[in-house]
Amino acid sequence: MKYYLSILFTLVHLTLTSQQSKKEIKALKIDKAPTIDGVLDEDFWKNTDTAKDFFKYEPKSGGHELKNKKTTVKVAYDDEAIYFGATLYDDTPQKIPKQFTKRDKIGIVDFFLVSLNPNNDGNYDTEFFVLSTGVQADAKVNAKREDYKWSAVWYSKVKYNKDSWVVEMKIPYSALRFSTNVETWGINFYRKINYLNEFFSWNYINPEIGTYTQYAGLLTGLKNIKPPVRLSFSPYATASYSIANKSSIFDKSIGLDLKYGISESFTLDATLIPDFRQTAFDDLVLNLSPFEQRYDEQRAFFTEGTELFNKGHLFYSRRIGNRPIGNRSVKRNLEDNEEIIENPSKVNMLNAVKVSGRTKKGLGIGFLMPLQKKHLQRLKIQLQI
Repeated sequence: MKYYLSILFTLVHLTLTSQQSKKEIKALKIDKAPTIDGVLDEDFWKNTDTAKDFFKYEPKSGGHELKNKKTTVKVAYDDEAIYFGATLYDDTPQKIPKQFTKRDKIGIVDFFLVSLNPNNDGNYDTEFFVLSTGVQADAKVNAKREDYKWSAVWYSKVKYNKDSWVVEMKIPYSALRFSTNVETWGINFYRKINYLNEFFSWNYINPEIGTYTQYAGLLTGLKNIKPPVRLSFSPYATASYSIANKSSIFDKSIGLDLKYGISESFTLDATLIPDFRQTAFDDLVLNLSPFEQRYDEQRAFFTEGTELFNKGHLFYSRRIGNRPIGNRSVKRNLEDNEEIIENPSKVNMLNAVKVSGRTKKGLGIGFLMPLQKKHLQRLKIQLQI
């Protein structure tokens, strides 16, 4: 009896050990970029390493894929981007739900997910979703929290076959923060089969220990990457004409967002003369508590690289450039000897500059400097003195 128990313990130990070991996949360097059409017909896809044998993550972590619902993933790269070709087998493709949603809204669908960590530190993953409808979603992970407010420019296409659906992806290096000296990235692939309520991951994840970002596999073979200059501009302009009480008001504004890659790891973001009129409205919230209501940041400038400023939840970017609280009712609280000098109705921030990134050893560095009209006024007073 003891002999059988010893054999059983050994088999269980070997199974758990094999599940917890990190898998590896080697990326193939290519000379010509593939066409992102959901068809893996380029010759180089035949010669790439393959990620396969996914583990069940939910429910009951540790199970294996069904034979008719396996997943395989291939990885390639060049000096512009990294490419993924995933084949998600399914013998009943008509059961795959296809609820169409807006970007970053998962809904009731199947999806394929690539989670990248160029620093391979078990934290701060960057996630790229492709839904069964072809809709994209992307997020940054910080302390188990997925931040879907962050968005990047990348490309994907879904193609359905008789026994599978294929996802082809192109993620430019401009969407990532990485160092060319780091040749091994953390990576994991996920697949959600919605109508079975099952969730799979390429590398085994133990939900009872640590966080899922700590169970990434290894992406190797990334050598001699020479990414292009990361420079982008986002100009914008708004104009409005309103008539009220026989008087008319014409209002206009222009501005510019700039992004420049100082290095592979550090990025300079700047916003010039913003008024953030293009930003989505906040949902109406009834706050009955004695504490301040904190709203999610919707302004693009403040969603890039801000995970470095969120330690201890001390940084709240919504206060930057905000107008005074109680803008219209402040007159009721004035004393006899008080007078309102200025009561702005819109953001009065002129410019803002931000530098963020991580060193080769994983040290995060962030610098943020907003400039408002009141700062210029104070500067004028100091110069006059």
